[in-house]
Amino acid sequence: MWRMRKSIKRRWMIGIVFCLVQCGVLFLEYGTIRYATVRKYTALLEEKNAVMKQAERTVFLTRTCVKAGERFTEENTERKTLLSEQNPEGLETEVIGKVACADLPEGSIVTKALCCAQEVHATERECVLRNIRNTEYFTDGAIVELRIRYENGENYCVLKKERIGKKEEESESCCFYLTEEEQLLLSAAQYDVQAYDGTELYIVGFREARIQSEACNEYLPPAQILMQLRNRDEAYDKSLEQMREQRVALEERLAEYIKKKKSGLL
Repeated sequence: MWRMRKSIKRRWMIGIVFCLVQCGVLFLEYGTIRYATVRKYTALLEEKNAVMKQAERTVFLTRTCVKAGERFTEENTERKTLLSEQNPEGLETEVIGKVACADLPEGSIVTKALCCAQEVHATERECVLRNIRNTEYFTDGAIVELRIRYENGENYCVLKKERIGKKEEESESCCFYLTEEEQLLLSAAQYDVQAYDGTELYIVGFREARIQSEACNEYLPPAQILMQLRNRDEAYDKSLEQMREQRVALEERLAEYIKKKKSGLL
């Protein structure tokens, strides 16, 4: 009887030890699997977080439909951080005060190609110029003035604070975006260059274009150009007669200079 009880007790002990061993094996396998799983998914999570971090973009979104030529304001745009695969160099970092170059529906991302720094005039066109002095001293995008200098020394500003465009392969030419009125003034200045020997067009730059004022000695175009300007803009009516008188006086001074030069008095 005693031996039977001892045998049963031993079996219970063996069973308990066996269960404990099985539980230990199970816990060990669970821990191993859990560790491997956590390590695997932690690496995946870190990789995904890195990808998401690289895809974060701070952009400007349109709150409403913005029409071409309309100025961006705090009312029609907002700054947001979102995920995007767009090249960050092509995204505009500040749009307030700039204007849209195309119609933008609500929720559009504003890129550099879709806005410009200043309002684009309806008649503005790209004008390529050659035989303009000093163009080689200015870089693409510089703010300059186009001036005319007559042989008698008189000097006038034809175009004010224009952004010059230059191409490396065409060092002898430059371009400007000019309105209809500016194109007329340029045409008149080119006429004077051909009509009066020794007259030349050249450009000058600014030390700090943002704070320096525009030139006040404005170019006086011929009478036929003045009439065209008046036909386009009624604002010229008030100053047309005065400008015509000043132009006549300029032509008289140039004629007198040419006469003295031919006679050898200069």
